Amino acid sequence: MNCAKLPVALLLLPGIGGVSGACGSPPEDQPDPLEGVALVSGSSLERYGLLVIPRDGGVAQFRSIESPSAVRWTGRLSLGSVTAAHSLGSAVVLQRGRRLHLYATSPVEAETPLPDAPAAGRWIPSPSGGAFVSGERILAITATRTAEVSAGGAVHWAAPAAGDRVVALVEGAGGPELAVWEAGESQPAATRTIGTSGPVALAGWGRTIVTASEDGRGLTEWSIPELEAAEGAEIGGAPSALAISPSQHRVFAASPDRPGFTVIDRYDWREVGSSRVEAPLETLRPGMTGDRLVAWDGSKAWSARAGEAGLNAVPGEWRADLPLALPGGAVLVSTESGLGLLRPDGDVTAVEGPPDAWWLPFRWGRRLPVASAAVVPEDTLEDAEEALDALADSVPPGRIGLLTVGRTSNRSPQILGDPVPGDPLQELPAGYYAVAQSSRQLGTLGQRRELLDGPGYSTHVLRRMDAAGDIWYRLLVGPYETRPEAERASLELRRERGIDAWIHEEGGPAVRRDP
Repeated sequence: MNCAKLPVALLLLPGIGGVSGACGSPPEDQPDPLEGVALVSGSSLERYGLLVIPRDGGVAQFRSIESPSAVRWTGRLSLGSVTAAHSLGSAVVLQRGRRLHLYATSPVEAETPLPDAPAAGRWIPSPSGGAFVSGERILAITATRTAEVSAGGAVHWAAPAAGDRVVALVEGAGGPELAVWEAGESQPAATRTIGTSGPVALAGWGRTIVTASEDGRGLTEWSIPELEAAEGAEIGGAPSALAISPSQHRVFAASPDRPGFTVIDRYDWREVGSSRVEAPLETLRPGMTGDRLVAWDGSKAWSARAGEAGLNAVPGEWRADLPLALPGGAVLVSTESGLGLLRPDGDVTAVEGPPDAWWLPFRWGRRLPVASAAVVPEDTLEDAEEALDALADSVPPGRIGLLTVGRTSNRSPQILGDPVPGDPLQELPAGYYAVAQSSRQLGTLGQRRELLDGPGYSTHVLRRMDAAGDIWYRLLVGPYETRPEAERASLELRRERGIDAWIHEEGGPAVRRDP
């Protein structure tokens, strides 16, 4: 491995300032991939939705993933016109020419300046964030960090990876090379000549890279940062497009030698399904919950359930953001008559919303969107209740509460909804949970909770007392409706995160645990 082949200059920006406003063999008891509701948050999709960014200025909206016409939150920050918007999962990159800003809704709604995009830069999305590339330049962006790399050859592909690394496929002196830069280093930690210029996909939560194989007939997975070949699969031809499911279990690969796409299990590298279409596919776009994806053959869009043979034509235009597969087999599309929701039976129902806006998959933070109605001190309790009633059509059931400040004559205040992030719960919804950590010290759970919140796990901290009267804090993932679902989540935590989780069952509507 020759690290001198790619002279680079790297600037790592550890923070973003100026706010304005596992690779390896699977266990023998490997479960089926988590998909749909079970993938994203157990029994609830509340934290997942669509962030709508207006192109010509205005405020953002957070809409339901299951019913895109329903607005769950409206921002207050005027965003101005944008030429492009790119989702980072829990944040968005707003592009105005070469000027970039990071837009976040939590803990407060704000825009933060980022380094300018390279001239004529193209955006490459990835599970860990994304990168702008142009010529020899790379600007890698996540929700928390940016890194700029200037390589000694044309960049075919790049992405931010786990451990604050940057990975890229670069045209080196001996042909296309994979390269890995460690955080803060000015030279690549590893390079590897692979003989193919693409396509490339980041997998394993940013810990592996998938490329075409050396013989051009299949796929190879490379470890990060060592760039050692780990696994591979034959797909019957050279890949023209690659994508990874949100659960990181599956690789979707399209090949012009085998029109359609093949679904590969990333843990044992066997084919688990395929779909065929007359024209070769150029782009694959998995849905937010992994149970369906959409594909583009250069002139027409298609939709398919992952692992099934059938492909269905998708009406409307192909955009950077749409069409987008949603839970339940629906696809959000943009047609001449406006936005629509393509149902599995082929019917298209109208979606109320701006058709020229950017509709981006988005994951809300720990605290769910809050709507509020202000009342002045002289208002009565009845006035406040009327104001809350006005919110009922736009706020999900169970998300509305009344908080009174001061004294009331004969009523106690109601406080409903999520606690302040980080506070331990004393009651939980009924269901099954995977216990990711247990500790006598609440502060020791923070790092692991951030690790799990990043890829989208729904986490909770529960305070409990043992038989000896000692207080313990449990970091829980869930809830899940059945024990097998929780066990699959526990196995995924062990396989992907090295976390030996066990199952906690919470019975009844809510069980009170007093310290």
